[in-house]
Amino acid sequence: MMQPQSLSPSTLATQHKDRRAIACHMALLDALMRPLLDLRISVTDRCNFRCRYCMPREHFGSEHVFLEKTEILSYEEITKVASAMLPLGLRKLRITGGEPLVRKDLSNLIEMLRSLDSNLDIALTTNGILLAKHAQKLKDSGLNRVTISLDALDTEVFQHMGDTAHRPDEVVEGIDAALKAGLGVKINTVVQRNVNENQLGKIALMAHKRHIIPRFIEFMDVGT
Repeated sequence: MMQPQSLSPSTLATQHKDRRAIACHMALLDALMRPLLDLRISVTDRCNFRCRYCMPREHFGSEHVFLEKTEILSYEEITKVASAMLPLGLRKLRITGGEPLVRKDLSNLIEMLRSLDSNLDIALTTNGILLAKHAQKLKDSGLNRVTISLDALDTEVFQHMGDTAHRPDEVVEGIDAALKAGLGVKINTVVQRNVNENQLGKIALMAHKRHIIPRFIEFMDVGT
């Protein structure tokens, strides 16, 4: 069985330019004939939280079998996919998970993707716990912005919703590190009735002080 060939970022960039010259008239369209400009790639199915509305522990506990490393796309393969999509109109790339920052050396992937196109908008969705450690390196590698999940500033509510021992001040530290590094920052808050409604004002005030616009997302139970 042939193994996939690893290509350098410079080679991939050259291939991308060639494809764009040949197929610049092509574009991916949805059913309403609108161009598809965004690509969302999950780099891992693992997460360091067990949010009750996303990865509840009763379904993703110690018995759960996550994907093997050989079953997920390598950074080279992800870069190839992005390179192939650029001539078709790709303008925005969203890196998600699971929690993408639990995957080793994620900044290497950012650097490879940035080498394809200096104008590509590259964003990362994260719970923010590991962001303080990695924010500057991610920015230096070419990341444009982050979307950070923050459901509460009260420790008890935060730990209940995320089913975690982590604290909300760790996320705020990550937010501040991202801002200091020069990354664009958005905050997403999932709102659950009788759970974190009293946190919305606190989150809005924290965001306002940092000139960030929070987005409040109504929880919809789809049977997770």
